[in-house]
Amino acid sequence: MVHTNKVFVHPNPTRANAVKALPEVLDFLLSEGFHVYMDIMYAQSLGKEYKVISYASAEECMSAADFVLVLGGDGTILHIASSAASHGKPVLGINFGTLGFLTELDISDLEMLKQIEEDRHKLDRRLLLDVRVVDQSGATTFTATALNDAAILKGDVSKTVKLAVFVNDKRVMGFAGDGAVVCTPTGSTGYSLSAGGPILEPSSTCIAVTPVCPHSLAIKSFVVSADRVIEIRPPVQDNTVQLSVDGYQIHKLTPGESVIIRQSGQTVSLIRLRGVGFYERINEKLSSERL
Repeated sequence: MVHTNKVFVHPNPTRANAVKALPEVLDFLLSEGFHVYMDIMYAQSLGKEYKVISYASAEECMSAADFVLVLGGDGTILHIASSAASHGKPVLGINFGTLGFLTELDISDLEMLKQIEEDRHKLDRRLLLDVRVVDQSGATTFTATALNDAAILKGDVSKTVKLAVFVNDKRVMGFAGDGAVVCTPTGSTGYSLSAGGPILEPSSTCIAVTPVCPHSLAIKSFVVSADRVIEIRPPVQDNTVQLSVDGYQIHKLTPGESVIIRQSGQTVSLIRLRGVGFYERINEKLSSERL
């Protein structure tokens, strides 16, 4: 649980509504006695009015704070999840995005931040994936950590890509299609769901593998225990293959490279204040089309 009130405020600078709301959030936090940390990049734009804020590098802010307050959408949380996990800092999101599965509050809910000072909150621990690309010699060429998913996709959109899927070195399937998504329970409501994969409860310890548009009637999504090691081996082919981790870390695979995915030894915790259950959140977010 979070017992003190040191907060690293991390707005998404590309979302105008989050930047616009930043003074309101800071004024509330400071009036309630929170010790605010922010990236040094904001020191000049915020000016003397917010001189009581502690400005430092993002890494130093993460280390010093008790929790991270994210102003943005789910993507902003995905970007910071690995760093928060490595520092053992829980994350609370104020939604300025669209769906907001991972975020907890809206800008109108600032009063609820008082619950953190009073220890009236819960920590929702989420599984992470270690993603590693290896070449034919077994040397690692790329690493990343995923909160949502790792997607192995075709490079040329006009052609299918061939993939072979292995679990603990045992071949499970081979197919041609648009690719495959390997996701955590958290990521099961994202790309995997839109590709026909199952919805997994966030507290479950498993991993889903979902083929994307497979050119076969027999190829389906499947779920394995989180202690399994999944490997995607693209055979040598005309089409290029690329890896996308949480939608923002991209690696183009060279011939002979494979993607190895396993449960990370770290987890990331999301702060929950509203007491809304997972299925209530699902119904709220997915009950109607959002454009």
